[in-house]
Amino acid sequence: MHGQPASRFLLPLVLACTFGAGSAATGDEACVPLYRKGVINLPFNPAFLHVTSFPTGNGSETRDALLMSSFFNVEKDPTGEKVTRVFERDLAAWIPDLAGVDPATFDARKELEILTDRAGEPFRHVWPNESDRVPDGVVPFQAVVVPGGFLSTPKPGRITLVNVDDPKRTEYVVAEAGTGTPDCSAGKGPDQILNDRWFYHQALFHDMDGDGLKDLITARANLMPFLYQCPPVGELVWFRNPGAALKPDVPWDVRVLVGLPAETNGPEVNMALADLDGDGVPEIIATHFFTSDNISVFGAPAGGQWKDVDPVKRPLRRRTIMTGQGRPFAVEPADLNGDGRLEILTSNHQGDGCFDVTKDVIPGRVIALEQPASGKLFDEDWTTHILKDNIRPNPTFPKPVRGPGRLAPNRAVAFWPERKLEGSAKPWIVVGGDEASKVWVLKPVSDRRDEWRYESVTIFDINDHYGANTTQTLALDPKGEVISTIGGLAWRYDRPGADGMAELYIPVFEARQVHIFSFRKSRRADRVRCPADVTIACPAP
Repeated sequence: MHGQPASRFLLPLVLACTFGAGSAATGDEACVPLYRKGVINLPFNPAFLHVTSFPTGNGSETRDALLMSSFFNVEKDPTGEKVTRVFERDLAAWIPDLAGVDPATFDARKELEILTDRAGEPFRHVWPNESDRVPDGVVPFQAVVVPGGFLSTPKPGRITLVNVDDPKRTEYVVAEAGTGTPDCSAGKGPDQILNDRWFYHQALFHDMDGDGLKDLITARANLMPFLYQCPPVGELVWFRNPGAALKPDVPWDVRVLVGLPAETNGPEVNMALADLDGDGVPEIIATHFFTSDNISVFGAPAGGQWKDVDPVKRPLRRRTIMTGQGRPFAVEPADLNGDGRLEILTSNHQGDGCFDVTKDVIPGRVIALEQPASGKLFDEDWTTHILKDNIRPNPTFPKPVRGPGRLAPNRAVAFWPERKLEGSAKPWIVVGGDEASKVWVLKPVSDRRDEWRYESVTIFDINDHYGANTTQTLALDPKGEVISTIGGLAWRYDRPGADGMAELYIPVFEARQVHIFSFRKSRRADRVRCPADVTIACPAP
């Protein structure tokens, strides 16, 4: 997420806490068998990446596409503090045929396509975030969802679905934030706050009303709360699928699950959807980044479906499953210890601790949340396992006049280096460092279900790849910016079948590049050298 300066990406008490942070390995002898496949050069800053499969129209065959969002494509003055030019608009884009990409010959003019605001100005998308494939059963065409907006942007966010079956890439509006001035006068309770200026980070899909159509679920936050003297507000909402009445320019009806007028402390940023207890009805896991430091799980009424939710008679169930661990970032359900039950893999997003305005007592961490052994998700405490500790961003640069400054890490993602390991071994974890400027791979030290220690190795470091102190040096291209940020990375298997090997896609935001690392050995690829896991020391007071 951006402040001035700030990180690029933002986004009942848990009593049991165990630390399994493991040791940080250094040197080539401790590195993982990973190979550099190449670098894709882009004409904009890559922010959040997702790899997903689309049907080819040829039977059951699919193709992998790389979806990406981009924002804050700016140049700055020689001090690095004032924006002097915007060189590209905010956008969502894709590489529709990832398997056909050769990084050595990649041509963005031919192999990459911008998906949003195809009609030209006025450009309506601001700060798009987690663009992803829309699953089957939502709309009668293949689509990409683009949620957008951010805390400090000049206008609020929106959500659209881009029809990628249509050569014109027609956008269908799901949510269009209002433009009225929020009324959050001092002393007003939640039931009196007027606010329709929302921004959106992520979108999920499930049939919430039982009509056979998948609806869109999201969390949202209010725009510029401090400008309007408003408290931060988060809401958990869903938008009703209009079905046959779908039109490009007609927003979907919204239903509030948690939020105004009852309360302000709903989730606002990252989410996941998973059937945690195996009853056939998915739960919603969501983060409270601005309103608190919580991660919550929300569920349909006991024994019921989401369509049965009634605020008075059958309210949804909810439980705080993590608190006191700093600002929570992305959440991913995954069976991390191989016991057949899903844990929640997450990370926090913490400051550098170098200046009075950037001090966070809690460092950056990678965390696993283990559900109660009893399976009572909403009645008993979850266990917090810290998988990697003491992550700090490189010192905020230039020196900040206000917080939060640089933040780290970004999201953590579970993966297997080889497809044949799925189901027989614990997954590994790859972590994007955000403005720690690194990428780590965490490898389980054993396959014991009660073992939560991981060996951590650094597989990429901006200061190692682009040159010492790159993160603390104003670049000439783009003028005045600093190359310091690892965006939201993604991964895939490089081929179908049991011999598929993992590929990692690492976006370096300000460098306008995506680095591709592969676990498949190649005569053309260089073995990755794992640099030491070091952070530049805070500048002298």
